[in-house]
Amino acid sequence: MKKMIAIALMSGLLASPAWALFESNKQLAATATVTLEDAVKHALKAVPGKAVEAEIGKEDGRTVYEIEIVDSNNKTQKVYVDAQSGQAKIDH
Repeated sequence: MKKMIAIALMSGLLASPAWALFESNKQLAATATVTLEDAVKHALKAVPGKAVEAEIGKEDGRTVYEIEIVDSNNKTQKVYVDAQSGQAKIDH
């Protein structure tokens, strides 16, 4: 994914939201209508497991979140969530 910018490492993501936007990402995040928390929820619906990392960036001119999830098989999977629509897409 092009020009992805790290937002936060997340542990116990939904139980205790502990992420924060880095100062330089505020402009990019301001274009998102879907919050980081909601993006993670959309990603976890697509791939059940534990979210361990999230990034926000641009892909094909759109703002997207890249959510990294460790699934029940202990495999890491990436899910891309559109920051405008909330639509999730699993990276194969």
